[in-house]
Amino acid sequence: MNEQFRDVRAIQLPRWGRVSPDSGVVPWLVLDGDGEVVQPVRRFLTDFIARDNRTGSVRSYAYDLLRWWRWLHAV
Repeated sequence: MNEQFRDVRAIQLPRWGRVSPDSGVVPWLVLDGDGEVVQPVRRFLTDFIARDNRTGSVRSYAYDLLRWWRWLHAV
C-alpha cells in the first residue's frame, strides 16, 4: 500500500472568511471570502441555538467552525 503523508504542521491556513454578528435567529454567522453566509454552518448554528444554547456558546462554535472551514480550504 502506497500512502502519501502530508506534514500538517507545515500547512498555512488562509485568512478566508470571518465571523459576523447578526440580528436574526442566529446571533453569529460565518461568512465566506465574498461576505456570503456559509449555509451548512448556518444550518448547524440554527439547530444549536434551537437547543437553547447561550449566545456566547454560539459565538464560540462559529469561530471553531470558521477554523474548520479554513482547514477544509487548505487541504
